[in-house]
Amino acid sequence: MLLDLTPYLLSSLLLGLFLFRVARHFLDRKGLRQYPAPSIAGFSSLWRLYHNIRWKHYAAVHEAHQKLGAHVRIGPNHISILDPRAPQEIYGHGANMLKDIWYDAGAGPHRNLSDARDKAEHQAKRKMFAHTFAAKTVVGFEPQLRERISALTDLLDRQTGTKTNMRRVLNYFLIDLFGILLYGHNLGCLERNDDLLTAESKEDGRLYKVPFIQSLLDSTVINNLLAITAHYAQFTRSLVTSHPYKKAGVDWENIIYYNTKKRLANSAPQDDLFQCLLQDSKGENLNLSFGEIMAECSKLRDEISAADSSDGIPSYEVISKLPYLRACIEEALRLRPPSSFGLPRIVPKGGRFIAEKFIPEGVTVSVPTYSILRDESVFSSATEYNPDRWLTESSEEKKKMLNNHIPFSTGPRACIGRNISYFEQAVIIATIVKLYDGHIEEGFQLETQERFNSNPGDLPMEMRPRAV
Repeated sequence: MLLDLTPYLLSSLLLGLFLFRVARHFLDRKGLRQYPAPSIAGFSSLWRLYHNIRWKHYAAVHEAHQKLGAHVRIGPNHISILDPRAPQEIYGHGANMLKDIWYDAGAGPHRNLSDARDKAEHQAKRKMFAHTFAAKTVVGFEPQLRERISALTDLLDRQTGTKTNMRRVLNYFLIDLFGILLYGHNLGCLERNDDLLTAESKEDGRLYKVPFIQSLLDSTVINNLLAITAHYAQFTRSLVTSHPYKKAGVDWENIIYYNTKKRLANSAPQDDLFQCLLQDSKGENLNLSFGEIMAECSKLRDEISAADSSDGIPSYEVISKLPYLRACIEEALRLRPPSSFGLPRIVPKGGRFIAEKFIPEGVTVSVPTYSILRDESVFSSATEYNPDRWLTESSEEKKKMLNNHIPFSTGPRACIGRNISYFEQAVIIATIVKLYDGHIEEGFQLETQERFNSNPGDLPMEMRPRAV
């Protein structure tokens, strides 16, 4: 009887790769052994994989820095640097550090702004889409934003007196909002109180329903694991082809495919972001391929009440000028950034001094976002939610905080969509604070589930309308 040798061959291959990494660790041709590493991180990516699977990669890196110092080796060729000088030295204008191979894991045949590694390609795309995400363009979508906020308040009113998972409800709001902003049509999550959306198979054209949120979350788990092992992509991709999370990624792509195809079928000019992907600010066609389009596809309450005396949704023109509201948003982004991951960059030829330590060329470096936003040398009482810190009259103190406030990264590759984020947060937070009282059980702690983004767990709240 013939034996199935596949498990033995696989085990032998993994053992061989592990021993190869150990040998390279001790040969130390780049001089990286001088940097302390937690556990086996210095010669294996298994340390990062383990913590990533547990959704606590950011916490493990943070603990490593607390124990081992500013420069920590979190991978065989990866140095994480927690120092106030590091954000500008790694990500700032003039740093000239390219994105690491990590970004290849989730990339398709057409690169988007997030995963484009080539400098010229990224600059061309950013220039092409600058008008799409410009503040003037974004503010022009206030009527659509207000319409979806109205649908949100209708849902909250219907659920008065019962516990509402506010995390999920706000997810429905965002899905609907971006359906309207990007595709010009409402996806109806708030009205249905669910996230089941139509997907279309790119293979056979079959239409089917799929949960948007879980499909997106599961797909990012696989992409992160592939990213951490990017140097072995051909091998690791084959291991996960049949994994349910990989199928979830396909489902999510098919949702985008269906809605992109539907929007392209409407040739009449529309007042949506998709039109900005088709034409520039002068009305000239950008001539993007379908694939490229797919790739892009109390104190506070007092301040709001004083600025807006209406009984409905506050206007952005009014609330955009409220300093304490902006301070609350910045402080929330500091403690719960959209992504807590340290975005990896490659040290260019000749090597660089980063936070006074020389890092050789070809080494991957990053700033741990979660940790730098809680650095006590920059933010006093860093674990406390204190919006007042952003209202300081000390220009030096404000500058120091802003240099290290990187919830959307910084420099030429910072998130191009941050104007949309600030815009929608300002209006929706002002509306909820103004119109509702929310109750959370005493002692409740909101879970963080780190995939690539720092996804919050469920947020059960009892929301009650208040008399305005």
